[in-house]
Amino acid sequence: MSASGLRRTAPRESAPAVQTAGDHAPGGAEKQRPGAASSLVTALLTGLVAGAVATAMHANIWYLDGWWLPWGLVFSGALLLCASVWCGTATRRVWAAAVPGLVTYVIAWATAYLREGSALVVTTWAEPVGIVGLLWFAVIFVAVMASVIVTGHWLVRSRAR
Repeated sequence: MSASGLRRTAPRESAPAVQTAGDHAPGGAEKQRPGAASSLVTALLTGLVAGAVATAMHANIWYLDGWWLPWGLVFSGALLLCASVWCGTATRRVWAAAVPGLVTYVIAWATAYLREGSALVVTTWAEPVGIVGLLWFAVIFVAVMASVIVTGHWLVRSRAR
């Protein structure tokens, strides 16, 4: 007993709170990732939209006194990379980062080779638009690999926190 006649007690320790599936840690640090079906739908839709826009834009070339600058190729590669990294980080799945690039590859291949004389993806070494068309397939590959690496690195670092 203390001098005033009241007994001091230690604060009661409460049992640890049980988190349910909908609870999130402060600051959103521990979010649940979406299901596999939802991730697949997100990745496919992202691939269809980004792939169609990027494939349509890839052949924009700026011609300058004998030089040519394939700004559409750069823009399309950046668009595909950003969309793929977003898809992978939003779904928290590395494979989801690869799907938009794979869908884009199918779109580019289909527009180049399913119909003879395609004007959308030209693949010939004879003229700049054809060279850009061939390079588009290489850019898609690089964007897929980069997005998988970036997403994987992001996931490892976010899980370590």
